[in-house]
Amino acid sequence: MPKDRVSQLLDEFSAVTNAAPRPVSPARRSTMQQRIPVATLSAATLVIVVVALGAIVLGRTGPSSGVGASPAIPSPTNPPASVAAVASKAPVASATPIPSAKPTVGPCDPGSLGARITSWEGAAGSRIAHVELTNTGTNPCLLEALDRPQLVAGDGSVRIDGKSPSSTSELTVAPGEVLSTLVSASNDCKPAPVPPVRVAFVFSDGSRLVADAVSPTDTTTPPCNGAGSPAEIDMHPWAK
Repeated sequence: MPKDRVSQLLDEFSAVTNAAPRPVSPARRSTMQQRIPVATLSAATLVIVVVALGAIVLGRTGPSSGVGASPAIPSPTNPPASVAAVASKAPVASATPIPSAKPTVGPCDPGSLGARITSWEGAAGSRIAHVELTNTGTNPCLLEALDRPQLVAGDGSVRIDGKSPSSTSELTVAPGEVLSTLVSASNDCKPAPVPPVRVAFVFSDGSRLVADAVSPTDTTTPPCNGAGSPAEIDMHPWAK
């Protein structure tokens, strides 16, 4: 308790004691008999004041959990038990995994393809080349099912040039996968070719894939069916 409050209480005690009424005693009582009631009243008053002081002191310094005590103010670091219980049971959101992007499959690069003529077969007035294509790269790629075929001599000259397809589908070629096609050529009336004779494929973007010849000395060409007839070459779609 602060010192000024104690002084105030003592002053109030003195005022109460001084103001206490003294009983009027008859003249026949002795002086000792007149003092007894005064002393008794003073002692009783003192007990009451002491009890009051004790109650005040206990009310000031005692715990605040009793009746009339001020409620505790929750703070961010000391939340109420009910709030803490709700917070402890609140579900924790888990991080959503980000799906990995799938690699984009692009057009086949002729540099990642290998082609070769495995054999020739004859037909009436034409020659048919059996060709195999392999994806020699490490990634899958998209290949157009039809290209513009060419019959090419060993010196690089084009003996028969085919037509570009008006429309075509696409095939996904996995690494190491092999496709095949047939290329038919007819009516080659030009002079004997420089070996080896090969077959080439011109893609829609202008790039070119040349298949290896059956042998370094191969001069297979279709027979001339008449100088007045056009030379022709076409291919079947690439197939797995």
